[in-house]
Amino acid sequence: MGNRRPVDGARLARRAAFVLACAVPFAIPAGSPGDEPEPTPNYVRDVRPILQARCVTCHRKDRVGPFDLQTYDHAKKRARDLADVAEDRSMPPWKANGKFGPGLKHDPSLSEAEIATLRAWAEAGSPRGDGEADEAPTATAGGWTLGEPDVVLEMTESFTVPAGGPDLYRCFVIPSRLSRDVYVSAVEYLPGNRKAVHHVMAFLDLNGGGRERDKAEAGPGYTSYSGAGVPVDGDLGGYAAGNQVAHLPDGVGRLVPRGADVILQVHYHPTGKPEVDRTRLGLHLCRKPVEQSIHWANATNDKLQLPAGDANVEVKATWHVPVDVEALAATPHMHELGRDFRMTAVLPDGSTRDLLDIPRWDPSWQNTYYFKERITLPKGTKVHVVAHFDNSDHPRNPHHPPRLVTWGPSSTDEMLVGYIGVVKKGQDLTRSGEEDDLFQILARQYFRKVNRERFARR
Repeated sequence: MGNRRPVDGARLARRAAFVLACAVPFAIPAGSPGDEPEPTPNYVRDVRPILQARCVTCHRKDRVGPFDLQTYDHAKKRARDLADVAEDRSMPPWKANGKFGPGLKHDPSLSEAEIATLRAWAEAGSPRGDGEADEAPTATAGGWTLGEPDVVLEMTESFTVPAGGPDLYRCFVIPSRLSRDVYVSAVEYLPGNRKAVHHVMAFLDLNGGGRERDKAEAGPGYTSYSGAGVPVDGDLGGYAAGNQVAHLPDGVGRLVPRGADVILQVHYHPTGKPEVDRTRLGLHLCRKPVEQSIHWANATNDKLQLPAGDANVEVKATWHVPVDVEALAATPHMHELGRDFRMTAVLPDGSTRDLLDIPRWDPSWQNTYYFKERITLPKGTKVHVVAHFDNSDHPRNPHHPPRLVTWGPSSTDEMLVGYIGVVKKGQDLTRSGEEDDLFQILARQYFRKVNRERFARR
């Protein structure tokens, strides 16, 4: 959950006051001299449940966390660090502003009582307690967060990322070999090499276009910097650093048609030495009837210009809602220079709905944020994104000295995309003859936008 950092005198004083305040639950209440004090927290009874619920998803072998927290010895070694990062709320990572917009699902933030438990345990010398101290094998064994998927799809051969050179966008065709149409409630990505994989996107191909591109280019897969590089018939979302997988609500799914090819577009970033990758994705099938199919629209600004040295460049983007939809989730995407991100919706009646605010952007934690309640966005709604970028000389800037940065595919370029997961309002795919046409509606909208821009440049 983070390396221990130096603490100045003022911070020590504040932390001491916090520890004294948090120690109250473990003291004898005033006026009750006969009562027994609360027992000192120990690992088995008090700390392990917190770590398993909030930390072990990432802090385990082959996951994004930089160290393991699955055993008592692992946790004891970092007891004070755990208390420190819990108190300053840098861990568990949750970047959304809880005071802005609707309530959000899957918030891993610790309660004040849990933070107090971690601090009291560290101050008491990290006692073990009685009973089994190491985590028993769970459904997450094997690297899958949600348990073993119903269908596992894997790149048909490994790909070697060169030691240097520009970033690569490589597409790999994976036959699904499904004998029937299926709906999935979650798609989980397991990068084969997290050091080299920057992000992943997946598309559905029913016409063999990806196979033709693959045949025409030497080596595993083919290069495409713009999506799959061929017409597609749907998507399966994607993966970025820190994105936590979750099941869709009951009655909502993603369609994977019988016989579809999955085109996996992987953004590779050379690390300075050759790296080998063989990324997998797991499909978790829906267990209940699916009434609505989720699709991802986006507000994108691919004309952004970030002048060298400017520490606060504002960039905006808008998506115009083409039909009545319900919003289920939002995913922000920027690169290293992002500072903050905010998404709102202006409805046709002029009212505004706050959707998501990320006050401190962190490219290592690009999560998908699911709303607790569906948000109706009528046709004609405008979904606005406002973001700020810092192109001054700072440690995260890949350019020293800073230079003009524009939209581009490399991790040293920039992007601004506000993805929003929507379902068609009133859709019920369990009814005979009901059509899922939302993807086609969004695709037509996108190509109309592209054609207008091309015409304007003539």
